[in-house]
Amino acid sequence: MNEKAIIRLVRSATLKINYAGHTILVDPVFADKGTLQSALGVYKSPRVHLVMPISEITEGVDMVLLTHNHIDHYEPSVKQHLPKDIPFYTQPQDKDTLVQDGFTNVEAIEKSKTIGELTIHRTTGHHGFGQIGQMMGPVSGYVLMAEGLPTIYIMGDCKWEPCILETVEKYRPDYIVVNSGGAVFPEFSKTDGCIIPDEQEVMAMLDTLPAHIKLIAVHMDAIDHCQTTREILRNEARHHGADMSRLIIPEDGESLEL
Repeated sequence: MNEKAIIRLVRSATLKINYAGHTILVDPVFADKGTLQSALGVYKSPRVHLVMPISEITEGVDMVLLTHNHIDHYEPSVKQHLPKDIPFYTQPQDKDTLVQDGFTNVEAIEKSKTIGELTIHRTTGHHGFGQIGQMMGPVSGYVLMAEGLPTIYIMGDCKWEPCILETVEKYRPDYIVVNSGGAVFPEFSKTDGCIIPDEQEVMAMLDTLPAHIKLIAVHMDAIDHCQTTREILRNEARHHGADMSRLIIPEDGESLEL
């Protein structure tokens, strides 16, 4: 396959991926700045505007991947902007919500799904530990594979832990999209930590993972309880002496040709 794999960061955790003849929208959030609830009661989310019109985001999209049904990954306006019959792939626990929202072509991926040249493997992890992890509920990631293209592992809102390393060893991705915002809920995070990777976890991943794997850090600078910003992550990487060729930190709207 001669086609390139391209990942475009829309905003926060929303991605538009061209891969194996498909245009895939991941975790769609189209909401205007400040129109969603605040996780901390400080700033309403999203904290930044989209840098492109919604029509540009949805143009050409032929499937949607949802890692989990939290409002910073799927929000009410999505059903106004996507065709109701678009193929919508999700974890089993979220299928009913999408059907109730009027989507008619919803499929829960139990383990794997092959569509033409593309194979999608669903993976699991933990959206935090302890009491807050239980409250966050189930979360999934997805591995995209196709002959002749780099393998991409979208971790979702999963923490860095041994089961994620096992997933990496199983699928041997070339790139891992890491939700690196270090999101917290102060009353719980004092004891149980953040609910997605923060800058220290990203450094631990770089230290542990095989040297050929590159991390694409997203889910920053848009949601008020995400405490790790792009600048904090860059600062930590410099202090840590990280190989910056392995840590890609795209801006909103930026496209990465893999």
